[in-house]
Amino acid sequence: MNNRQGINIPFTYQIRTQGRVISALILREIITRYGRHNIGFLWLLLEPVTFTVGVIILWNLTHKNHRFLVDITPFVVTGYSSLLLWRTCSFRGLKAIEPNRSLLHHRQVKIQDIFIARMLLEIAGVSFSFFSLLTILTFAGLLQWPQNPCLILLGWSLMSWFSSCLGTILGCLSEYSEMVERLWHPASYFLLSVSGTFFMVDWLPAKMQSFVHWVPLVHPVEMMRAGYWGTSVRTHYDAPYMIAVCFVFTWLALTLMADKRLKLLT
Repeated sequence: MNNRQGINIPFTYQIRTQGRVISALILREIITRYGRHNIGFLWLLLEPVTFTVGVIILWNLTHKNHRFLVDITPFVVTGYSSLLLWRTCSFRGLKAIEPNRSLLHHRQVKIQDIFIARMLLEIAGVSFSFFSLLTILTFAGLLQWPQNPCLILLGWSLMSWFSSCLGTILGCLSEYSEMVERLWHPASYFLLSVSGTFFMVDWLPAKMQSFVHWVPLVHPVEMMRAGYWGTSVRTHYDAPYMIAVCFVFTWLALTLMADKRLKLLT
């Protein structure tokens, strides 16, 4: 690749430069959002933990007198952690360019750097919450050791991939019209009801199962629950379908970020 003066710049140098830019953007985002006082950026890690723990306690209290089809705690941890991941990525993606618009005047800072930094930050926080809770609750004896940890990791990775692409797409589209942000709020509530957070696919009627099979968010959640319970519960997921959806969303996100009209808007 050549720069504006026609000098050939090594690819490894470009990668290192982009890495430094993304690191600086992440640090700027942390300081802007959480400040330098009190616990600061640790709140990024503790916020999803406290939210999930609160929901675990609430669900255990409200369902203790009812026969639940599976153990409540792992059901909540896998479901609500996934919910936090795609919701935080999507809402942080909206208008992500606006507070960083002035940085785009620097030649090294690109639109994709802004989204990569913001998505990495959200994924890191929720991932810390999810895996910390799994580890702590397992060693505390409140959870059994997962039957297939690799399947849990695969499901979480696919959810992270999809969520980051979703947040980037919404962020780019929100620069074209404010209606995107307004419409996403009600749309996210509908998506929440079919995301697999509150149910397992096998509990649904056959016709409803066919419908939710097309919802990408359902598959990583089912994969993680299959990784935890193994064959003791019946799960429904299609990993190749989810990977295909992620590739399509990746292509769409890259296309939007490279759109000349978006660069003119910013």
